[in-house]
Amino acid sequence: MDKIKIKTFFRHNDVDSKQLLGKNVVIIDVLRATTVIVTALANGAKDIQTIADFEEAFKLKENNTELLLAGERNALKINGFDFGNSPLEMTSEKVKGKSLLMSTSNGTQAVRVAQNAKSIIAAAFVNMAAVINHLLKLQQDFVIICSGTNGQFSLDDALAAGLLINRIKKYLPVELCDNSLICALAIPNETTLKESLKDCYHVNILKDRGFQNDVEYCLSTDIIMEVPQFINGKFIL
Repeated sequence: MDKIKIKTFFRHNDVDSKQLLGKNVVIIDVLRATTVIVTALANGAKDIQTIADFEEAFKLKENNTELLLAGERNALKINGFDFGNSPLEMTSEKVKGKSLLMSTSNGTQAVRVAQNAKSIIAAAFVNMAAVINHLLKLQQDFVIICSGTNGQFSLDDALAAGLLINRIKKYLPVELCDNSLICALAIPNETTLKESLKDCYHVNILKDRGFQNDVEYCLSTDIIMEVPQFINGKFIL
């Protein structure tokens, strides 16, 4: 069979949305947006809409008071939102049957630039096995967008991309761009994940702001067997 082409962007800022026309896209924002999306949907949320401008979120809630707002700026909950950007807040008691609207510094910006893609899924360490299964069934070229952190390269997203690529390589012949090669080489052994991230800038920002438990959860692999897909402007299962 032909090789599966895997292209990786290190930051959402590097992506021209025109490049994604007709492409299958995997969005990664391990800390924490895609982990939140996966967790909320797995715990029964009806759907999750993402929006780049959080001010717009308040206007949308005026038209739908049942809508729950979730998001952050500089890792902290946006004033007036129902939730911050913590996956641990997304319990079934709080989100089951609810529609969420998310706005974050990085992950929802990545979704915005991918709007022209043929398909979009949300990936994180927590649902990596499910993502691999999805992509193996798809057997098509795909693009990985690492969201980055405040416009900068973020090691946590790159290692998630590398883990994804290395697992796919076990089953399918692949053709990798240089960014994809770097990601794959950066994590030759999955068991070193937490050690590799101990000095990561984004990890330590969250720890310094009291989100140690979020970090521990976000770095857990293969605990949710769901793949959020972006359909008609919303992530659903």
